Amino acid sequence: MCATPTLAAECAATLLDLGPARPATDVQDRLRFIRESLRKDAYHARLWSYSWGAIYSALAVGQFGAAPFVSHDSALDLYVGGGASLIGLAPLVFTPLKVMGDQERLDGFKAGEPETDPCALLARAEDSLARDAANEAEGRSLLFHGGNVVVNAGIFFLMGAGFGHWTNATISLLTGIATGEVMIFTQPVGARDALRVYRSGDLSASTAAVRIAAVPLVTRNTSGLLLLIIF
Repeated sequence: MCATPTLAAECAATLLDLGPARPATDVQDRLRFIRESLRKDAYHARLWSYSWGAIYSALAVGQFGAAPFVSHDSALDLYVGGGASLIGLAPLVFTPLKVMGDQERLDGFKAGEPETDPCALLARAEDSLARDAANEAEGRSLLFHGGNVVVNAGIFFLMGAGFGHWTNATISLLTGIATGEVMIFTQPVGARDALRVYRSGDLSASTAAVRIAAVPLVTRNTSGLLLLIIF
């Protein structure tokens, strides 16, 4: 989605949907809203990414590290579990949320430079907001939910049909799907919410939210819940 800048009557139409009775908002107010929204969303995105990165890294290291010290059958399950953790880590490493980079680039531009006059800077900010909103919506889409189920189903059949470890395969399937779903549902969507507010024209509305989730953790020797709080 592309957008062009708005500066009352001096700039072209934008993502902002102005009704016939709604006055145009000053371009600096719009810039300020987008910058502050992306700054908050990028912070949440980093917190989410680093938290899940740490969780999956710890699971991978723990299972790979324990594998040499257990029986052959148990080691097979641990190696598969460690590999599954790396699969969960891969999207965070190779396809990070776009808002983190966009926010840094947007904050790096200074008003007054030729390429970042108010209208051009607003256009860039709106493009970033629209792109980040679409990226976050995609991360919550059915494609990712379906991928979560398919990957964990594959691990289930590998451990069950391949090794004959149906009990561990079932535990892995249930906990893997649950953990993946919690990861998806706790992914920040601040840009998506900010875009909705921006289009409404009410730039004083808050897009902040707090999400709390409990992730079931079950391993061969321990079980419990991991509480996640995303601000």
